[in-house]
Amino acid sequence: MGESDLVRTDAATRTIYATDNSIYQIRPSGVAFPRTAHDVSVLLAANARGHRRPVAARGAGTGTNGQSLTDGLALDLKRHLHEVVSVDPDARTAVVQPGVVAGALNAELASHGLFWAPHTSTLNRCTVGGMISTDAAGKGSLVHGRTHRHVRRLDVVLDDGTEWTAEPTSVADAEARARIDDRVGQLWRDLLALPIDEHQSFDLPELARGFSGYGIDRLRRHDLIDPVALLCGAEGTLGVITEATLDLTPIPRHTVLIVASYASFADALDDSVDMAVTKPTAIESFDETTLERGRSSPAWPALGRVVGDHAGSVLLIEYASDTETDVVPIVETLQRTGRSLATAALWDPAERAAAWKVRADAVGLLAKVATGGPDRDARPTAFVEDCAVPVRAMPAFIAEFRQVLDQAGVTYGMFGHADVGCVHVRPALDLTDPEHEAMVRSVTDEVVALVARHGGVLWGEHGRGLRGDPVSAFLSPDTIDVMRRVKAAFDPGDLLNPGKLYRPIGSEEPLIRLDDAPLRGQANRQVPVELRREFSDAFACNGNGLCHHHDGAEVMCPSYKASGDPALSPKGRADLLRAWLRADATDDHAERDELGAQLAQNLHQCLSCSACSGRCPIEVDIPELKSQFLDRHHQRHRRPLAHHVLSRFERLATLGARMPQPIVRIGARAAGSMLGLVDLPTPSPATGLVRRLPRFDAANPTELVVMPDVFTSVLDPTTLVGAVASLQAAGHTVSVGSFVPSGKFDHVKGRRQAFARAVEAQAQEVKAIRSTGAQPVVVEPAIALLHQHEYPNIAADYPCDDVASLADVLDRSRHLLPPSDRPRRVQLLGHCTERATAPDSLAAWGRVLTAVGHEVATPSVGCCGMAGIFGHERENQEMSKALFEQTWAPVIRAAADERGTTSSAPSVVATGYSCRSQANRFAGARLGHPVILVASAVRR
Repeated sequence: MGESDLVRTDAATRTIYATDNSIYQIRPSGVAFPRTAHDVSVLLAANARGHRRPVAARGAGTGTNGQSLTDGLALDLKRHLHEVVSVDPDARTAVVQPGVVAGALNAELASHGLFWAPHTSTLNRCTVGGMISTDAAGKGSLVHGRTHRHVRRLDVVLDDGTEWTAEPTSVADAEARARIDDRVGQLWRDLLALPIDEHQSFDLPELARGFSGYGIDRLRRHDLIDPVALLCGAEGTLGVITEATLDLTPIPRHTVLIVASYASFADALDDSVDMAVTKPTAIESFDETTLERGRSSPAWPALGRVVGDHAGSVLLIEYASDTETDVVPIVETLQRTGRSLATAALWDPAERAAAWKVRADAVGLLAKVATGGPDRDARPTAFVEDCAVPVRAMPAFIAEFRQVLDQAGVTYGMFGHADVGCVHVRPALDLTDPEHEAMVRSVTDEVVALVARHGGVLWGEHGRGLRGDPVSAFLSPDTIDVMRRVKAAFDPGDLLNPGKLYRPIGSEEPLIRLDDAPLRGQANRQVPVELRREFSDAFACNGNGLCHHHDGAEVMCPSYKASGDPALSPKGRADLLRAWLRADATDDHAERDELGAQLAQNLHQCLSCSACSGRCPIEVDIPELKSQFLDRHHQRHRRPLAHHVLSRFERLATLGARMPQPIVRIGARAAGSMLGLVDLPTPSPATGLVRRLPRFDAANPTELVVMPDVFTSVLDPTTLVGAVASLQAAGHTVSVGSFVPSGKFDHVKGRRQAFARAVEAQAQEVKAIRSTGAQPVVVEPAIALLHQHEYPNIAADYPCDDVASLADVLDRSRHLLPPSDRPRRVQLLGHCTERATAPDSLAAWGRVLTAVGHEVATPSVGCCGMAGIFGHERENQEMSKALFEQTWAPVIRAAADERGTTSSAPSVVATGYSCRSQANRFAGARLGHPVILVASAVRR
């Protein structure tokens, strides 16, 4: 495969790879998607012979310092090079490609009782190659150290395309290889010529966290030369990693997490210094701001039960070993200091995981905090964010650090690894404001001086990237000279990620300065303020990349999970929307039209499931942005006929319910063929049951009024009938309201005016019901979200608080429901929208089913792939089925197999109509709504 077959240069692709999780934005000239190490070799060889443009490797794009950004060629090593090649449990090694997600690797290793020890907060989406390249560290590094301690061998491609294996080599073998007259021989000659001996000491930071780049202090040891030491932390400036042999660690048999709460961050830090001598695997801290933001994490309830409402700071202190840890002395030590308000020991894995999730969410949760006036959108920003100092210096250092930020007049949050003296800081800046942009340099300069005074380093664990120019404040000229000689040995032409870490010896070019690299805020500044506010979620996205989560059971983001294409993730879509708005604002009509066409196609593959609005830490709402974009886009471009027809689907379905079934089915097939749709649902023969239900009458009000929708009144009316019966059995008087179209399709396809009319009609219906004193109740999860989210987005005064979900109402009165005379095992599957935006709704259904006597399990599943109209669009069939097969199909088929062998097999129920429809379509399974199990006891 040649270079031209591997590289894309379209505007959309280059836009996606112009950002990462940093403040920078640099558009590459092209993006390559190699499938093999040979492809990487072809690309680098062609570049060395001809283009000679900068080349930067890229993993997940979670770097906070722009390590993977370039104006040259970006190499995406995650898209295809993501395999676990082999695992040797006896040798405790694994061979992996660089694009494998570290969390996915550990999930595979768990069955062997092993794990790869480096643990970052982005473990669920960052890649092994990226962690090696930044010599990453995180939770547990006090015991396990940085990534380099867990890497045995690396296969790399050098600057000219030469493939080479880096591994520990005896000096004699290295000298023999150096006698060969080729590129590798020259590399060995240069490595042997480096002014380094085994006993030499460098002025590298004496810290558990202290990033300096190439591990020159580890190159020579025990008559060995180990070039792996140079490549771990090289940030892609020495070669491109194509395969890694990793050292694995046994999973500890016992783990406990001590949670201690404090009135202040200062108290917590003082205790963290004292607790370091107890040899924990980790001590993590939150300051007051971060803890407050943590309360909005989905995982907060588990931690909140321990922390309480009044704490200002928290320590998470973890111990892990093969023998059960006695935590009593540890807790007593904390209590004796008198600093902690409360302490608790968490042994339960689920509780520990929830506590660590709050910690992992901290960066994103801080990033959604906006401050400032009407024309300023200041958000916590990464640029002095991982300083490291000796542990004993940490309390004094942080006190002075806070003074620097207070004097600068910025708000901020702090959190970090108290056990190793590393603190994360996010000063809130609006980088579209030139005054705030200038503070990136002024604050950095003050922090550099402060860190140096305390014997620390500016870069604790996230690498250097584009903020490396203060290196001379921390390393001597002699050490920097050796680093530059290493760069020259590997990359004399300075083609690999140039301007970062070190320039090759002999080059007169300086490193890229912190404030010379293009900032995302500079690009955003070109979009008028009113548009930035209208499309605020696109500009709020900070690139944290949680939408690239590897786990198929994580509901965000289905189109990314099915494709692996970052353009189809919330981050990618936000990037494209900003670029499209900027092109329009700057009258770049050619780019606007190119990006507009690509965005329209891209968003056609968005399921509008709203998982992003619930699971993204900063709640980027792509379905709302999609709706806004399509509204504007179709002011210039004609809408497809399907948009006009399907806008009336809800009304047409109610009419179809009164027509003979054969005619309706024939009409649906013909309409589907014409409109590019497949498997369109038709009205259920049971719609007559709905007409027998008590109707809402303002003159004779009931306690509850169920608001029917097209799913529960036309397509699956047995659910509506079951809902009414169950509510009545719980002692409520119930009636059914008038059918009012939800307008959901209009929102999905950006028919904003039509959707606004639907919102107004819904508001009038809710108000009419409430005027009688009745409570409106909604059954379908997707419709419930409209009432709580999309409707208020259109009408700020929408009475969303007046509308309750069926799950909540039944949960409150579950003790009044009659018990089932046929208790059974039940597997309860949740709608992805429900799981992401109203997670307690699924838990409520579990409590209701348990209350009537069933044994309930809630398997972890992602999106089923239907998501309303998406699963019926012909172009989306491949993705729709792929999503169903990821997590839903295994659960449903396992239950079916069990039914074939035992009478006690579980019943599978699903809360979403789309999910039940998808199960029937692709697995031939007729799932019921959970309310049917409740209602069955009522009928008997």
